[in-house]
Amino acid sequence: MRFLSLLLLASLATSLSGGEPADRLQRGEEALAAGLWEIAASHYEAALSSPSLDESAQAAATLRLAEALLRDGRPSETLELLGQPTAAAHPETALWKGLAMAAIGKTAEAIGILTPLTADPQVPFHAEAVFTIANLQLAQGDRAAALYTLGLLNDSDDSALASKARLREVEVLLDAGRISEARAALPATASVSPWDAPSQAFLEAMILLRENRATNAAALFRSLIERPQGQSLERFNLAATGLAGALLAAGEANQAAAFIISFLQDHPSSPQLDGLFHMLQQAAARSPETSRVVLDALAAWTPQSDIPALGLIPLIESGATAAWPSNAPRNIIAAHAMLTRALILRNAGTPEALAECRRLLTRLRLEFPAHPLVGRSLVELARINLAAGKPNAARSILDSVREVSGNQPIHGYAAFLKGRMEHEAGDDLSASRLFEEASRHLPDDLAPTARFNALVLAPAEDQTRETTTNPQIAADVRLERALSQADAAARLSAIDEFLIAHPDHARAPEARLAAAEAALAIVPTDLSLARAQLDTLATDPQKSAALDPSRLAMVRLRLADLAGDTEAAITIAREIGTRFPDTSAAADAAFVLGRSLFRNETYNEARLVLEQVAATTPNPARAEAALLLAARSAALVPSSQSQQEALALFRKVIDAKGPLAPIAVLENARLMIDMNRLAEAEHFLRGWFGPMQKSDPMRLPTGLLLGEAIYARGSADPDSLPSALAVYDSLLEEAGPHSPLYNCLKYLRGRTLEQIPDERAAFSAYYSVLESDHPPAEWHYFELSGFRALALLEKTGRWPAAIACARRIASFKGPRSAEAAERANQLQLSHMIWEE
Repeated sequence: MRFLSLLLLASLATSLSGGEPADRLQRGEEALAAGLWEIAASHYEAALSSPSLDESAQAAATLRLAEALLRDGRPSETLELLGQPTAAAHPETALWKGLAMAAIGKTAEAIGILTPLTADPQVPFHAEAVFTIANLQLAQGDRAAALYTLGLLNDSDDSALASKARLREVEVLLDAGRISEARAALPATASVSPWDAPSQAFLEAMILLRENRATNAAALFRSLIERPQGQSLERFNLAATGLAGALLAAGEANQAAAFIISFLQDHPSSPQLDGLFHMLQQAAARSPETSRVVLDALAAWTPQSDIPALGLIPLIESGATAAWPSNAPRNIIAAHAMLTRALILRNAGTPEALAECRRLLTRLRLEFPAHPLVGRSLVELARINLAAGKPNAARSILDSVREVSGNQPIHGYAAFLKGRMEHEAGDDLSASRLFEEASRHLPDDLAPTARFNALVLAPAEDQTRETTTNPQIAADVRLERALSQADAAARLSAIDEFLIAHPDHARAPEARLAAAEAALAIVPTDLSLARAQLDTLATDPQKSAALDPSRLAMVRLRLADLAGDTEAAITIAREIGTRFPDTSAAADAAFVLGRSLFRNETYNEARLVLEQVAATTPNPARAEAALLLAARSAALVPSSQSQQEALALFRKVIDAKGPLAPIAVLENARLMIDMNRLAEAEHFLRGWFGPMQKSDPMRLPTGLLLGEAIYARGSADPDSLPSALAVYDSLLEEAGPHSPLYNCLKYLRGRTLEQIPDERAAFSAYYSVLESDHPPAEWHYFELSGFRALALLEKTGRWPAAIACARRIASFKGPRSAEAAERANQLQLSHMIWEE
């Protein structure tokens, strides 16, 4: 329920004519409506800091801030805010103060604050206070008081409101088992609002079921399943549970099983999985035919096992530390399916069924180590061991049940799975580091296995037109002027004009060769023109015989190089080196050969060629470029020795202090990070980043690498993460909101805050990019941040806010806008968030 005061909003609209406070209040209202409480709070706080707000606007903004804080789970701050003079006299204050008191557990005080609002139906928020007090009284276990309070709305002039209160009374009476009173209190269908009609039908069906009229109840429950519009996700799934129960009560076990299987297939994330699977087990117990159908469905929902026979470290069956995360795709109902199938097989009692039951319970424990069903699966396994005369095994299992965590530590499992992958790939050093990382994030019952694996795998050590009376001379002059143009585009244009005017000139082949060279020199290059000129020369080799063959070969080489044909470039470059040694063409070709080998991922040979170029060329710029590319080649050879040598080559480029030195700094740091020499990388980068002027174009990329190096150390040294955050904050100040890197920095801040962990601040960092009124300077990190903010909202089950966030992403019409819009639709449908 959203408590909005129209009077309050009107006061805001008339008190403000524009400017920053008005914009902040508008954005706060939009965020509040979208369920983005922390974002709304930040805007209201900013607006209240402005001295231009008049008294009424301050009061209104204070109340909206109180609502945002309370909805964000900050009741103490809400109470402190509501104690300020600006809010004390506002009629809405009592409501939020009462809700805040309830949120901190002071139920009696909350009821005392809210009760005066129930005395007069004309008092603002009368109905809200009634429903809130009734809920608080129910929380205290006082059904009689709650029913009395709800009765205050029975005589309301608003018949829909009175019916809503009666529906709540029916819920209370049903929970108390007072079926006849619930039937008497149930309002007629015609008196309830269309929005409350599904609730009325659901309660009618529940009463019918309690009255042992299962067939009638089933028909009503089925109508709710077939028409979900207007129902909450919880109510829709309760209707499904009700239908299954009604079919079982009516003796229709086959129909019940068929419905449950179909419903679970369509709604695998139902919040009623426990109840539905329990009834599926009940249906299976009714007849062998139903049991076979149920067992087949459960088997289909159980993924194929990919657990190794022994795993990395053999562990006893009964220990909870034997958890081994699997990389197979997981159906959300797989754990329930495993347990239910195991229980049905256990009841069968045959040796084969018991053996399969044991395997399923073990798989559940191994593949879903943090699932709430793990504890139950261990108890069932203990019971089987006791029945088999294995008390020690049963005792060990029951001891382990006490260690099972109810919350899945995603970070730890991810690190553990990655460690297993690295181990299977033969990289035990990385696997050891990942297992160590996992041991710091997994709960206490699983961390010992990860830490033991880490120890086992750890290493032992660590142109102008001219005229002349002679046409031949005029043509020659024209060609020379064309060839002498310094600008490649102008040269190409002039040569083209010459060839059009003199296609059969004796020097046309020379002109065509020059045109090909110019076509490869302009920006952007014209590869088609260059290739056409070479093809024309090839059709008349006699006229082209006078051309310099090394020059012609170099054009062919540059064409292949620029076209990305590395195989052809390598072949031509080798040919030039063999046919024209000790020429400038050979030197040029050697550099292209090294670069092409690099592109072709032949890194060892590329490095040798490029180091030779760097050592022999008289051109300092080429020597520097060749040495940098040689270092890159060495860095990409997957051996620690080669990567160590790459660091030395990068250092040579850095020490030469040439134009490419800053790039070498970045490459050197990148390699250090990739080699997991994080402390060394951080120290190296700080030496460059610290003295840099803010105007230095290398400051941003250097800072980004520095932040990455510090962030990467966060797994081992969480205390270092604020340092990474400080780097990103300083870069944000320098980049500004219109920088292409602004969204990237916001994303990195959010990622770091998640690692700290501070998911609230991380969400604010991610979501801040979506608060722009204009399309972003770049889309990748903008949408990455938006979708991460969406993921955090989904993680905490804030479905209306998640839908609003997804729609906000889609509103920018970026590359992933369709994905965001589809996600919003999926969330709305799957969680049944209906718009009034």
